Amino acid sequence: MRPPVHDPTPLTASRRDALGLLAVAPLLVATQDQVAPSEEVRLLENMLTRMGVEVQLENDQPRLFFIDTGAEASALSVELAQSLNLSPGPSVTVHGVTAAETTPTVRIGHIEIGRQRFEDLILPVFPRSLLGADGLLGLDLLSRFRLTLDMRARRVTLSPPGSSDRLVVRDPQASYSLRQQDVVVTGHRGQSGQLILTRVEADGVDVSAFIDSGAQYSIGNLALMRAADISQTNDMARMVRLVGIVGGGVTAQTGTVRSLKVAGRALGATPLLFADLHAFRIMDLIERPALLLGADVLTRFSRISLDYGRSRVSFGGLLRRPPPKADLRSP
Repeated sequence: MRPPVHDPTPLTASRRDALGLLAVAPLLVATQDQVAPSEEVRLLENMLTRMGVEVQLENDQPRLFFIDTGAEASALSVELAQSLNLSPGPSVTVHGVTAAETTPTVRIGHIEIGRQRFEDLILPVFPRSLLGADGLLGLDLLSRFRLTLDMRARRVTLSPPGSSDRLVVRDPQASYSLRQQDVVVTGHRGQSGQLILTRVEADGVDVSAFIDSGAQYSIGNLALMRAADISQTNDMARMVRLVGIVGGGVTAQTGTVRSLKVAGRALGATPLLFADLHAFRIMDLIERPALLLGADVLTRFSRISLDYGRSRVSFGGLLRRPPPKADLRSP
């Protein structure tokens, strides 16, 4: 998203807001097959795609960081920063889904993810109770990898950019997707680093969409709501309050598009949330139909691979078993 404002050194930082909408996901296992073949880490029971990997900072013990493709920059918990006695950095303006807020940062000598080492980082910090983990990995680091979310094998893979789309599915009980070849969708990198995708339609309307692996529900802007001819209402039963990590909140309306297509796959009638999020505004996606793709849509596919180096996303076949229907009216 937009560079944060501080003096004197510019630094880009962003944080996807936690939506305050809770669900329980199955316990998953993450591997980094091509980066570190022998490593496996447990994933917490949390939102459907809140996948976590073990990250090592400053030669400390491994810590759990969530993977979040909706965050432009990685972040650290205040508690971990204090325990490692990290030096403070400049304050930055962090842009979240619902709002923006000035946030403190810390300086980190190095971070190791698998066999990859990143040095001299400045990361914003948030209370661990808000992050839900020791930290999160955003696009500043994830974009150095090719990220594959394999729903069938219940694994996440970090591999070198531009590597083969082939994956070995290790769970013999998980082969229940439709036999469809992967569909590759091209896109372009927005100001905040997200891939803005092509080939997404809602009720026949072309939609600018991006993937947020940390969001439980998919959220469209009001331009999409109007284009899909979904009427606005004052009915509180159709309202959901979205509360953000960086402050502020947005009231979203619920509605259903009659037909959603992603990468040519027809998902049928799909319930969505609708609001003009701060994220849409700073990505210049207010005036035209736009959609944040969250876990409710992502988990319809057998796997999704994001290659930021080549600005492309690969979608696997649709799963035969539909995901549980979410009650979007629950706060």
